[in-house]
Amino acid sequence: MSHPTLEDVAARAGVSRALVSLVMRGSPKVGKERREAVLKAADELGYRPNVMARGLAAGRTGMAGVLAADLHDPSFASVHDGLADEAARRGVRLLLASGGGRPARERAALGELLDLRLDGLVLAGPRIAAAEIERAAAGCPVAVAGRPLRSAGVDCVTGDDAAAVRLAVTRLAELGHRRIACLNVGRSRLEKAFETAVGEAGLTAVGDPRWRSPGAPTAVLALGDVTGTAALTGLYRAGLDVPGEVSLIVHGDAPGAAAAGVTTVAAPAAELGRLAMAALLDRIDGGVSGVSGGGGGAAGEGRRVTVPPVLTERATTGALTP
Repeated sequence: MSHPTLEDVAARAGVSRALVSLVMRGSPKVGKERREAVLKAADELGYRPNVMARGLAAGRTGMAGVLAADLHDPSFASVHDGLADEAARRGVRLLLASGGGRPARERAALGELLDLRLDGLVLAGPRIAAAEIERAAAGCPVAVAGRPLRSAGVDCVTGDDAAAVRLAVTRLAELGHRRIACLNVGRSRLEKAFETAVGEAGLTAVGDPRWRSPGAPTAVLALGDVTGTAALTGLYRAGLDVPGEVSLIVHGDAPGAAAAGVTTVAAPAAELGRLAMAALLDRIDGGVSGVSGGGGGAAGEGRRVTVPPVLTERATTGALTP
């Protein structure tokens, strides 16, 4: 079945093809009555403008690609919300692809998006090598959300993870906790930040928590949403009262944290997405970025934007009871 064309709409509305084209482009040169007749005919026929063809003629598609390293990442939904909100605000459509949590698949998906010659790409938490991202950026505007990358042609928006760890430790100290455990799966780079924060606060880092034993921690910082879920489950299975006996803060921004009442600390994922899309579209437009908080700004420079963490206190943290 063929798609309705401009000629079909023109015939239905009793006007010229050129006038239909003006209406579809939103031209102010068309009177109200004829505009309404054209739009009515287009609606009756189910006509939709060919965005890709229009983009080829104009030298811009009005579309940006989003490549998620892993759609199952708990925070990606919020990142995408920010990306989509900013794109919609600026009249840009999004095309989503996923790396499926595998660098090889991510590499292939990146190639497929580049083949479409979209206006630009946002890579969310990419796992492929930096050199591959730089090669992509050589032929297409690219912004990265959630991974630091120092490249002359790539804009990066990241959270300040070390600051998030310090904020969590500071809050636990304010609540009276002196022995804190750090649970970590695959985030060794933050263990040093934790040890430094604990030392500066004059607290004790408990390396191997043995619940209900002398010297057991009264608070836990879990690094990552998956680790946080495992930590909370483990505490409940051990029969511990949270936060009566042990307080828990999760470094992450999973959508389900609010419903579960989990205290979290992280850069807001939606803001990461919003700023990454803003940086990309600023680069596409060829102007100096309106994104605040990062270096760079000239046409060829990579801008690095750091989003400060926010601690959202919920039901898993409380003051230490004697």
